[in-house]
Amino acid sequence: MFNVFFNKINATQIKIARDQANTRGVNRVVGSLGDWVLNDPSDFKNAKTLFVWGANITDAQMHDWHFIAEAQESGTKLVVIDPVLTQLAAKADKWVPIQPATDAALALSMMYVMVSEELENRPFLKEHTCAPFLVREDTGKFLRMSDLGVEPTVIEVSREQVSAASSSNKGAAVGQGSTITKIVDQPAVLEFDGKPVGADDAKDPRLSGTYNFNGVTCRTAYDLLVADIMDYSPEAASKICDIPADTIIELAHMAVDGPCIHRLGWGSNSYTNGVHAAHANITMAALTGQIGYPGAGTGIGDFKPCWGINALVKGMTAAKYPMISALFLPEIMRTGKYKGQDYPIKSLYVYSGNPVCNQVNTNEYLRDIVGNLDFLVVADYTFTDTVKYADIVLPAAHWFEQQDVIAISATQCFIYSEKAIDPLYESKSDLDILRLFAEKMGHPDLLSLSDDQYMAQVINTPALEKLGITWENVKKNEDMYWYPSKPWIPWENAEFKTPSGRMEFYVENPTVQFDMGQEFDVEREHLPRYFNPTEAYQGSPAWDKYKLILLSERPRFRVHSMWSDNQYLRELDPEPTIKMNPVDAGERNIADGDYVEVYNDRGHCVAKAILNDAVRPGCTVYPKSWQQNQFKAGSWSELLTSVYDPVGVNESYFDNLVEIRVWNEG
Repeated sequence: MFNVFFNKINATQIKIARDQANTRGVNRVVGSLGDWVLNDPSDFKNAKTLFVWGANITDAQMHDWHFIAEAQESGTKLVVIDPVLTQLAAKADKWVPIQPATDAALALSMMYVMVSEELENRPFLKEHTCAPFLVREDTGKFLRMSDLGVEPTVIEVSREQVSAASSSNKGAAVGQGSTITKIVDQPAVLEFDGKPVGADDAKDPRLSGTYNFNGVTCRTAYDLLVADIMDYSPEAASKICDIPADTIIELAHMAVDGPCIHRLGWGSNSYTNGVHAAHANITMAALTGQIGYPGAGTGIGDFKPCWGINALVKGMTAAKYPMISALFLPEIMRTGKYKGQDYPIKSLYVYSGNPVCNQVNTNEYLRDIVGNLDFLVVADYTFTDTVKYADIVLPAAHWFEQQDVIAISATQCFIYSEKAIDPLYESKSDLDILRLFAEKMGHPDLLSLSDDQYMAQVINTPALEKLGITWENVKKNEDMYWYPSKPWIPWENAEFKTPSGRMEFYVENPTVQFDMGQEFDVEREHLPRYFNPTEAYQGSPAWDKYKLILLSERPRFRVHSMWSDNQYLRELDPEPTIKMNPVDAGERNIADGDYVEVYNDRGHCVAKAILNDAVRPGCTVYPKSWQQNQFKAGSWSELLTSVYDPVGVNESYFDNLVEIRVWNEG
């Protein structure tokens, strides 16, 4: 309903920029079924090995921990790749303490082992990936059959077929009626006789080979991938990742001996090379064929797509202004321009968020965004850091004080969130607040339906009705599954939502997550690569001054900044702390329990030092999202860089260097 309201008043919408690198890296290879997709966690027990990359599920996604424990009891081996000996790593069959931000190098090296030992799944590569596609050396594009004088095929398909078929994205599609005209221009592959044919027409395409097209050399996408991964022998990657070469070889063998699942967490996602960490991991699934069947898959695994709901409700219109990434906002506010055009933003309405606490680089946010606003309004049910800076605070109702329907999480079901009590005091639901806005801004009929009527518009669709799911039934049953069989397996039958219908580990046309006219290295984005992050590595531009990598953890005592002021939880977790290795502490004369100042050029923070051997030397770990008033000085987000990868446009929460010294108050 916020879309309905903001579109009506032609407002710019600001989208959060966190946890987007994984999404970009995975979806550009397999297409999109949603942002964070993986096999249902109940499928973990069907895997021979479960790899967890940079996620402490026992604390950060504790609702999924029991699935892992049950899988281990069923015989699944758990491998945790994490710089920190987390609670999950302590439960693992194998813990791999990787150097932060080097996940892509590890995945590329595992693929080196697979190719060198001829362990790759060649039939899968030929049939279900872009591996045999010929790539033009001059343009970096696939060689198309039209380049060879073969006219593209024009076909008519129904919209239902387009949504269901694996080939739904092959070629351009146009049309407004019940049918769609598709223009299919197949990528060229080499048959074993050396002649180029269309990929879908090939009987046994070559994975390796070259072809001369009018003087232009064309190589297979597979050869281009292999050329890249050959730079990452286990010995070479060992120096980058600080992992023994023998361990890399062992991991590669485990990843081939399936079925296996790779669950990608938010660790490797949180650097400016995070897109490539995910891209490399999903490419490994293409190399092994470990995807799309029980116990086999690669992805993020927090949310699943919801088929059948109605995204268009009464009052929805096309947005006049773009949705802008939160990472673009400081520059827009500093310059008053967006893509070179005047774009003055005078006011900001914040709801369902606490950016002063949770967004990177707090001092920049306060200076360039809050400091350049004429008017800041915040709606919340608790006194957050962002509320402190508001001109007007609107008391929002708690979710126990309103009804809603939830269609997210890894459950593939609608959950009815029932209203327990009426809103207390002057608080109102977000929708009621919007109704008041609309009325006072001259649109009294914009949000005229009741909450029940809007929710019925969303749920009551023909697709869901076939499953017996209606709004009334959801309320009656409290939860209803929309996916008829369990566990849900994405990419079943090797059906991918890419232009070719295959896994495209070679990205023909790299694009950015959000376009503000930023430049990016197109050549680098074709294939998964390893490169240093911006700051968090030895020898970076900030290394002369700061030599500790600042990592964060998602603690079990709050969710982001929610429940920061819960008195019961504060008895268990009373104040901000920072974990550091005793070796690093000794070098700085820091004792366990000392109050220390963590600092860099962006800001500072004071917290209690906890010496912990579970933290790699050279790293520190803090529990995120304490409120400003809970520190003796500063806050964690002051320290975090706002530099971002132009492709992923993702907040780099871990890409930071700091130093630590004993704090002397005053």
